Amino acid sequence: MEDVTAIWTILKKLRSRKENLKDVIAAGLPNMDTYVKAVGEYKAYQIIEQEIQDLQKDEDNDDQASKGTT
Repeated sequence: MEDVTAIWTILKKLRSRKENLKDVIAAGLPNMDTYVKAVGEYKAYQIIEQEIQDLQKDEDNDDQASKGTT
């Protein structure tokens, strides 16, 4: 599997889990501890997604710089 394909597959799974969790939070949770845990997990998915996107952008920029097309 190519790196780009793997990255997009991971992002797709992250986004799916994040959307599912968003729906669970919106439906309501039984207590505050469960809510805090769910919101923390949602935030973690956001951070991971952003990190993956940043890594991809950095890699794309490095590729352009090495080709001399900055």
